[in-house]
Amino acid sequence: MIESPSNPTVRALHLLSTSKGRREQGRFLVEGIRLIEDGLASGELPVTCLYNYDLVRRTERGQMLLKQLSAANVTLLEATERAIEAASDTPHPQGIVAAFRLRSVDVPPKPDGSALAVVCDAVQDPGNLGTLLRSAEAAGAIGIWLTPGCVDAYSPKVVRAAMGAHFRLPIISSTWPEIPAELEKLGIPSANLYTTEAGTNISYDEIDWTSPSALVISNEAHGLSQDAREAVNSARFISIPMSSHTESLNAAVAGSVILFEAARQRRVLQSRA
Repeated sequence: MIESPSNPTVRALHLLSTSKGRREQGRFLVEGIRLIEDGLASGELPVTCLYNYDLVRRTERGQMLLKQLSAANVTLLEATERAIEAASDTPHPQGIVAAFRLRSVDVPPKPDGSALAVVCDAVQDPGNLGTLLRSAEAAGAIGIWLTPGCVDAYSPKVVRAAMGAHFRLPIISSTWPEIPAELEKLGIPSANLYTTEAGTNISYDEIDWTSPSALVISNEAHGLSQDAREAVNSARFISIPMSSHTESLNAAVAGSVILFEAARQRRVLQSRA
């Protein structure tokens, strides 16, 4: 039983709350029964798992998870609540935390159908990025590109907000000089990069999202970077019509609205096929 917050395993897990710790260990922190289940369901195994038996066994899902981890020969270490709290990034953890290996992801192969991609242009809010990851996966995107200036995709707040998308959605770190060529390989021409811009007359639902397309989500406070503006043709600036009393939506909401319009159009097209 691990009791001390200064235990080496506890300290190593706690360091995964920092970018430096993740880089040095090549791992990221995953907390809670649901997210660890997602990792296992995606074929990923934690390197280390710290748990409190009394907390985890309260639910049938928790008991089943411990059995799965044990059967997979995962390093499973029992700890006190105090030690779990010291390892965790949240003040009231669910009683189980794990370290998963950071995924090494290249540009995904060209899909059989019409590709839909998401590019985050220096999105810095962890909650926004996590929500965008979750929405991108749910809307059927083939991957999400992160430019320099984006918050670390594997920070604990992003991981919690993404609800398991890290295990299923390709996350590619790239730069604007590289992104258009990477998207071209997936069948997405530069002419089909879209982004929102206040005051633009073209509504997001006027776009044909059934064609190979990429949605660019800009920084919450500063808008589109200069590099992104050079990559996105101004004719591809779109808007989300809103009440006159509402100035704007945050990055996650705006991106999700557009992504699910793209998903809707693609479902309609499939139903007619």
